[in-house]
Amino acid sequence: MATPPPPGSIQTSAQSENEKGYTALSMVKSGIQQSQQEVRTTMGSLMAAYGGQDGGAFQRLLADWNGQVDLITKNIGEMMQKLQETGVQQRNVQQQTTDSILGSSRSNDVFNQLT
Repeated sequence: MATPPPPGSIQTSAQSENEKGYTALSMVKSGIQQSQQEVRTTMGSLMAAYGGQDGGAFQRLLADWNGQVDLITKNIGEMMQKLQETGVQQRNVQQQTTDSILGSSRSNDVFNQLT
């Protein structure tokens, strides 16, 4: 039979995992945006030198790619926002639980004083 985790460690672990997830997503988003900027820089140079029908097709391909990258980074940003919101909710629930426990403890103290 497994030993139960120490009190309070499950909530702390969940908050820690949210923070790790946020950090990982932030790093990924930053890397994607850096790569996108490098491609845009290269694209600008190529567009000036690459004409004709194939050049136009290449421009459309890069524009489509750029749009997909924008969508991906937008979705990553939304995921990061959700992790932040979840973290705030977790902290609020933890605080409410702590307050309730402390309130119950105070009630017991009052009861003990009356008896």
